[in-house]
Amino acid sequence: PQAVNKAPDGEIEHPRVVAQKQPGLYAVKWHPLGGVTDAAGLTRIWNTISGIDQAEARISPDESLYLINLTAKEAQSVLDATFDSAQSEFEHSKICIGASICQQGIRDSQAVFHACADAVRQAGVGDFLPRICISGCPSSCSAHLAGEIGFQGGVKSVDKKPQPAFKMFLDGSDTLGGERFGKEIGTVLESDMPAMLAELGRTVQSSGLTWAQWREQFPDALLETVKKYL
Repeated sequence: PQAVNKAPDGEIEHPRVVAQKQPGLYAVKWHPLGGVTDAAGLTRIWNTISGIDQAEARISPDESLYLINLTAKEAQSVLDATFDSAQSEFEHSKICIGASICQQGIRDSQAVFHACADAVRQAGVGDFLPRICISGCPSSCSAHLAGEIGFQGGVKSVDKKPQPAFKMFLDGSDTLGGERFGKEIGTVLESDMPAMLAELGRTVQSSGLTWAQWREQFPDALLETVKKYL
């Protein structure tokens, strides 16, 4: 273990800031949409932390990056540099790189997620939906089978013509001691996914409950809400 010796310079509270075990030091979480950034984003981060004493970047398996060993003032500068981070629970979803890059991919997972994220953000319901997992093919690079809501890229026949679509899975879990695969409930057209998720979020919002409370109190409501899209 490497000791971190820095003098605190105040306190900070923010949804993306985590207090470290070292008094007065913080970590900032950065989760670009879909887990994908570009050279400009990485350059912005590097220019921000390269001059910060003992700052480090650690990659999370959920497609996030943690910038650690920061004082309160340094954490604020990192927050400012990571302005493009996910804003809601839904926007922290895990998405594979998709067919635009992956040679195994069937569907463009990144493109459909950005369309879904735009629809959910416009509806203002991102915090009423869980994180989802989208894989562009059966390889399951997003672990969609272990997600509360998971999607697997494929096709769906409409009027005897193949259309871009995703198999939909519900109630998977990777919780220690409660691991289980999600149950396949049907296949939704790629073009319908943004509207379906926005409607699902509005349904939960109108109940006055959180997502977890809604799922517990109305276990059949999710399938009832989305079945017209399947």
